[in-house]
Amino acid sequence: MRITSFMLFDQMRKSFQNNLGEMSEMYNKLSSGKKIDKPSDDVIGMMRAMDHKLSINYNEQYKRTIDDVIAHINFTETITSSVSNALVRAKELALSGATGTVSAESRASISKEVAQLRDQILSLSNSKLGDRYVFSGLMTDIQPFNSTTFNYQGDSGAINVIIDKEAVMPINVPGSDTFSYTLSAEDVIQLSDGKYIHYIPGAGTTVNVEVRDTDDTTVLDSFSFSNFIQMTDVLNSALKDNNLLRIVALLKPLDNAHNQVINIQADTGARLNRLDDQKTRLYEGNLNLKTALSNTEDADLAEIATELAKTDAAMQALRQSSARLLSQSLLDFLR
Repeated sequence: MRITSFMLFDQMRKSFQNNLGEMSEMYNKLSSGKKIDKPSDDVIGMMRAMDHKLSINYNEQYKRTIDDVIAHINFTETITSSVSNALVRAKELALSGATGTVSAESRASISKEVAQLRDQILSLSNSKLGDRYVFSGLMTDIQPFNSTTFNYQGDSGAINVIIDKEAVMPINVPGSDTFSYTLSAEDVIQLSDGKYIHYIPGAGTTVNVEVRDTDDTTVLDSFSFSNFIQMTDVLNSALKDNNLLRIVALLKPLDNAHNQVINIQADTGARLNRLDDQKTRLYEGNLNLKTALSNTEDADLAEIATELAKTDAAMQALRQSSARLLSQSLLDFLR
């Protein structure tokens, strides 16, 4: 078959177009730093890169959520620490008031500080973070404890948040757990003078207290409370009224209350440790995902620069050879 000038020209044109296309693609990779620019470049690689990016975005969202949860739990820890201090002080005052040599006037004076502690615990129990009550359970728009009766008005619901795939954690501690304790069975102690004190479980977190005579039958005094605010209010009244037996009867509940707060602090501390560990895992996971993403879609700039230099050299050679061939063909045509 006779090779015509047109065939030579068309073949060189195609070679130029192919080389220019390759150079353009390489320049795009150099400028973007990516070896996958469109699905046709690497369908499987692009799908893998999209999966990595989605996982990274999810992990970043989980990290932001964890930061919010940590802030909430830290706030709760600050509140419970103050409640713990208030209960310790209330126990110290109760012990002072329970001393037989203390006068009625001194107990009345002590009651004033106990009243302040009661009001402090009430204020702490009704704390807000932003525009939401912290200790109302799911009812975050309802004040947890009534300012007059001191009754709990929230619920026992847990506000769960997602901190990882299929992993949730409660962000809150209901006031019924933080400011109350529950008796599992009746508890009885005998005083040095032979009298008895019965601590009897009531409905929910209610604790019924009966002070009985030495026969363990005759009830000399009785009262009840369902949370620490009501308990300190009873202590305040007992000190004010110079009711020594009632003051003594409140010593054990004060210990139980303080132990309950310590348990809450231990629980929130464990949650913070878990959140810190989870945040570290998410951070390390994202590092691995970003490395995998880079391996999948990032271009090897040194390799591309080398290939570009080779393509450019091939282009120069093609130009020179094309010029000679076209020149010879034209001369042959003129002859």
